[in-house]
Amino acid sequence: MSRALIAAGLLASLGLVSQPAFSAEPADIEQLEQNRFNAMTHEDFDTLGKLLADDLHYTHSTAKIDSKQSYIESLKSRAVTYVDVERSDTRIRVYGTSAVVSGQAIVHVKLNGEPREARIRYTDVWVQNDSGWQMVAWEATPIPAK
Repeated sequence: MSRALIAAGLLASLGLVSQPAFSAEPADIEQLEQNRFNAMTHEDFDTLGKLLADDLHYTHSTAKIDSKQSYIESLKSRAVTYVDVERSDTRIRVYGTSAVVSGQAIVHVKLNGEPREARIRYTDVWVQNDSGWQMVAWEATPIPAK
């Protein structure tokens, strides 16, 4: 091991230089996605709060936009309850400390107690920040009925 590498590691461990961010593998992002959908369907707001960035921009398939706070509050109020999310055609692309996920889903929800189903295409963006990997953006588009 080179002296420069040892010195850089020592300086980083002392907090004198920042440690480099490490990019994730697509499987790591897939696990984050699954954790997020599980948190939504199981009303695990603590986990959801950790996975969503404070500056989240969440665009629903209805074009309604939520922040992290308003999105979690809507779930806590049970105005929207996620029952199940069936994902397919997922594509994950990692770019260093960012990742873009796209796919399709059938989303089963209850809106004010009424069961609904939405077929969507979606894109979401994850970034690695001081809190770890967090989702910063979601955008869903409805798939028209055939």
